[in-house]
Amino acid sequence: MSSNKASRNNVTEMSTIFGITLLLVLLGVFAYFMLSANEKAKDIKEQLSVDVLFHDGVSLTEVLQIEKSLSIKPYVKKAQFISKDSAKALMMKHVGKDAFDILDGANPIPPSIHVNLSSDYVNPDSAALFSSRLLDGNEHLISEISYSEAQFLEVGTVFKNFELILLIIAGILLFISIILINITIRLAVYSKRFVIRTMQLVGAKSSFIRKPFLIKAIFNGFVSGTLAIIILIGLWKIFSTFNPNVVAQMSVSEEILQGQLINFAILFAGVLLTGITISWFSTLFALNKYIWVKSEKLY
Repeated sequence: MSSNKASRNNVTEMSTIFGITLLLVLLGVFAYFMLSANEKAKDIKEQLSVDVLFHDGVSLTEVLQIEKSLSIKPYVKKAQFISKDSAKALMMKHVGKDAFDILDGANPIPPSIHVNLSSDYVNPDSAALFSSRLLDGNEHLISEISYSEAQFLEVGTVFKNFELILLIIAGILLFISIILINITIRLAVYSKRFVIRTMQLVGAKSSFIRKPFLIKAIFNGFVSGTLAIIILIGLWKIFSTFNPNVVAQMSVSEEILQGQLINFAILFAGVLLTGITISWFSTLFALNKYIWVKSEKLY
């Protein structure tokens, strides 16, 4: 009889761990999608540029000094000097060599600095503030600061709406997951309601009764989180096998690789912490119900 009871308890515990693991995997996949989408949005934003155009006759030294000062700004992702010749070659590549024939070989394109702002600053207000600060005191060097305000506004609005939709979906998914995990754990605690009542009858305090259950909840949450991480790693390996470009993109630079590793660390830590937290709180709430319930309602 006790063997059957132990077997039932093991099955209940395994089903609890299995249920939490599946839900954590689902949350982990969605979280990875969110992190990847955020990185992609960041890359797209940082492709938008601000072009700083200089007056004719400005010395190369002065232009390079401005380029150097811009490169160390926290809100600048990249600042690249483009000479008159480089700008002409780029223009000829896009519009053809015939475009300069009517100018008798003259090059009207001024030297410039191609600036990519950090993703957090890709919006019309930040671009306007950047332009005004750069022009202040440099009017004798800079003839114009050019950027597409419409593009800055459109990109910012699109990704802001996209992030809002993802957050709403994540909130709904997390809410459903918490409910399902809570139901699973309540069923597990329900199967031990008579054990709880027996401990109360022999004089055990509520804190003493809760302790082994909560420790077990932490353990189950940790095991579920660990299993979910292993499954997520396996899913990522399968995904990368069918999409080798994902691995290739990670290896482009040390900065990109480091960013991806940080994302994975955040994701795995979040999965593990979520499993432990939800398991602990769900067990606590379920325990409180059966600790204070009347004896006749146990049946």
